[in-house]
Amino acid sequence: MEDFTQWREVGRGDERVCYENPNDPMRCVKVSRKEKCKQSKREIRYFQYLVKRNVPFIHIPEFYGVVETDTLIGIDQQLIKSPSGGQPPDIRHYLKLQLSKAEQEEFWQALAELKGYLLKYNVIPCDLVMSNILIVKEKDGIRSVMVDGFGATEFLGLSNYFRYIGRKKIERKWKRFIDDMVLPHFRERHAFIRQGDHE
Repeated sequence: MEDFTQWREVGRGDERVCYENPNDPMRCVKVSRKEKCKQSKREIRYFQYLVKRNVPFIHIPEFYGVVETDTLIGIDQQLIKSPSGGQPPDIRHYLKLQLSKAEQEEFWQALAELKGYLLKYNVIPCDLVMSNILIVKEKDGIRSVMVDGFGATEFLGLSNYFRYIGRKKIERKWKRFIDDMVLPHFRERHAFIRQGDHE
């Protein structure tokens, strides 16, 4: 692979940097330095596990493989964009928009679909925060896509492999995510909350 560190940087975290592939703007590489690559190695193993299970990449980026140099390691994956080619907002920025009642209802439906996906395929989030979920506008509505923070972090990672344990973990993390993060930000700008939206 060519020197991806010269590609356009589209994201940066404490451990990883994300570069857009200039030859395919719908792909990116997300890499860590090898001396600080715990998160990347965990996600590599987890994505490879999801591929083996034939989990569809509907609400998470598609995984294309591993990238590695002498000093860096990471993943080659789908770069989530809006149909116009722009960067979709994460939940925090989306909720700052003026949303109609219909758009607010659409937002909660999109989150419900993401939660349903996580439970159906036992996709375990390790870091369920608003900045890790993008809201993608599509022709027939919006879709929520989780772009970071995958796989159990505990030593044995039993929730990855046992659906009953995974379901309990997803439900627990989801409730904390909605109650402590999403609802407070939603209520700052909007009033419409359907029965059960916070569940």
